[in-house]
Amino acid sequence: MSAGKGVPGGPERPNAAAALTRDLGGFFAPRRVALIGASESSGWTRLVLAGTDLSAGLDDVVLVNPRRGTVHGRRAVPSLDALDVPVDLAFVMVGPDQVADVVEQALAAGTRDFVVLSAGLGEAGPRGEERQRRLVELCVAGGARLLGPNVSGFVNATDGVRLFGLPVPDGLPAGRVGVVMQSGGLATHVLSLARNWGTGLSLLVTTGNEAVITATDAIDHLVDDEATDVIAVFLESVRDPAAFRATALRAAERGKPIVALHVGSSSLGREAALSHTGALVGDHASTVAALEDLGVVPVRSIEDLVATAALLGRHPRGLRGRRLAVVAASGGACELIADAAEPLDFTLPPFAGPLAKALVEEMPAFADVQNPLDVTGFVVKAADLPFTATRLVAEHGSDDYDVTILQSVVLPTAPGPDEDEVRARFGRLAQAIRDSPVPVVLQTGAVFALSPFALEIVRENDLVILPGIAAGMTALDRSARYAELLPRALRDRSPVAPVTGGAVSGTAASELERLLVECGVPVPPSRLARTADEAAEAAAELGFPVVLKVISEDVPHKSDVGGVVLDLRDPDAVRTAFEKMLAEVTSRLPDAVLDGALVAPMRPAGVELLVSVINDPNWGPLLTVGSGGVLTELLEDVVVRPLPVAERDIPGLLSELRVSRLLGGFRGSAPADLARVAAAVHGVQRLATTLGPELRAVEVNPLWVHGDRVEALDLLVDRAPRPEGEKVDSESGTQ
Repeated sequence: MSAGKGVPGGPERPNAAAALTRDLGGFFAPRRVALIGASESSGWTRLVLAGTDLSAGLDDVVLVNPRRGTVHGRRAVPSLDALDVPVDLAFVMVGPDQVADVVEQALAAGTRDFVVLSAGLGEAGPRGEERQRRLVELCVAGGARLLGPNVSGFVNATDGVRLFGLPVPDGLPAGRVGVVMQSGGLATHVLSLARNWGTGLSLLVTTGNEAVITATDAIDHLVDDEATDVIAVFLESVRDPAAFRATALRAAERGKPIVALHVGSSSLGREAALSHTGALVGDHASTVAALEDLGVVPVRSIEDLVATAALLGRHPRGLRGRRLAVVAASGGACELIADAAEPLDFTLPPFAGPLAKALVEEMPAFADVQNPLDVTGFVVKAADLPFTATRLVAEHGSDDYDVTILQSVVLPTAPGPDEDEVRARFGRLAQAIRDSPVPVVLQTGAVFALSPFALEIVRENDLVILPGIAAGMTALDRSARYAELLPRALRDRSPVAPVTGGAVSGTAASELERLLVECGVPVPPSRLARTADEAAEAAAELGFPVVLKVISEDVPHKSDVGGVVLDLRDPDAVRTAFEKMLAEVTSRLPDAVLDGALVAPMRPAGVELLVSVINDPNWGPLLTVGSGGVLTELLEDVVVRPLPVAERDIPGLLSELRVSRLLGGFRGSAPADLARVAAAVHGVQRLATTLGPELRAVEVNPLWVHGDRVEALDLLVDRAPRPEGEKVDSESGTQ
């Protein structure tokens, strides 16, 4: 099953269908269900029946087969008309050409909730789309809620209801993590990981083609679900960004974390604009930026999704910082943790003062008391030693550390003669974790499935085990990231004010440059020259050295076609360069209309930044800041944020760039005036807002920074064609 493939390309869900899903109360906790299409030959039937047999929350399961009176030794009815009382939910497993008829019959029999496992609808071309369209029409007319089609179903561990068409591992614990999957096939792996690591789930939902109930609807339900503390999402696409935004912000306001694994990329962003930014920011980067802006934590793997959700389920506000205290029973583990910590910006402050003194008194004489702390193999003799070290960190280091990693816990594999002592030891550990003012995270040295006895110990003590050093450190990083993102999600989102009366009526470079300056972005002086002599005169007036740049609406990237000449130091050089440049551009773009050249003073070497706003088709205006000039595509060093971005937040955004070290004054260069840089970046946002909804992209590249001097050396504006076909793509710039 490949649930989710129909989401982007299938028929759109009408607004009336959206109204059906505003309250999913009861949908995931039916008491009486029917399996329509149950048959002896169906593997789906066997799997779903196996789940219903383990569903303590179900009172009755009705099998429906029009041709057989028994299925798998159980009585079957020919249709739901044969029942005196309607079922709460019908699980549909018939061929795609029968789905609509079956749902219509069930509606007539009084059923209003459906899970449709059947594939071959919205994801299967025009014929399938028409089948799905009819299905939606039936649901809208009948006031029915439908999950699917092309869906695996759901597992409600809280209420004990399993209606799922794939294997569910034995021993799956109930807990506080809700899961929404746009992939049915991968959902079974999430279930396995949750079982193997002891991560308790409240509800897992797969959404398939999302004909009626969407992933956003399921997330919205979990935001209100009292049994769920954190939401994990496998996301292939967002059908309704506005609805998703509202749901994510509601989760942030309630302090309920959402962790999302977004997969896939497309050329949407690249095709939407002529700018460099379009080549750097595609669908995936745009979506990740939008998610973070809403307080949603992005991850990169299924393992990270489960591990991060488990950790945030225990610490729903995230980690307060990135200062680690590490207690381990292996020098190698200490080294691996330290190696993993550095690139994630975690620090390991040394143990000092009363804490160091207390640790020296408790550790064996041959132990080296440092952070990370190796309690050595002595733990075999003194099993409580790691717990003691952890307690001492809590008592003496609560102001110096944000989290303690306890990596030396030996998890039992099976009960033995010391079972009572093992249970007591883990009971003491659980109590110490509850009492600690510093979060304590248990971490294994490698990824493996916990034994049934270990899972029992974990569940009875309500412990969270992070699987392995790599996944464990990533979960810590993502939890700290959530704490960093939450204030941004809850910020004031007042829009950037446009320039009063700043609309441009034409496409002239001078008019756009004038507007750029009015928005607060400085530009160097420049002159437009239409002949070689005019260029030489302008250069003499501005002062040498100068730069020439071709002016043409047909040349979006001048340097790529020989349309820029730098460091011209006398009039003759300017005349020669002017003629040669226009000839070169014409030879490469013979149909381009050239309007002459722009002459501007040559600026000395400085830091070059890219600053742009593109109008993303899904998420609206996105600000991109990154390395500029010739480094733009080479480094792909960019940070993306949805608008608006407050001017006071821009220095923090710049600090995330690799090129940010240059802004601080690198190897004797003058440090940049970050306030002026931030004002210029904010000015580009203001220009984008002023240019209005026709804007596809506005890009300054480079924004030149040299100490306290900041100037836009090149401006590109790309606007959608107007209805009458007027060409409005424009470009301006000086070097």
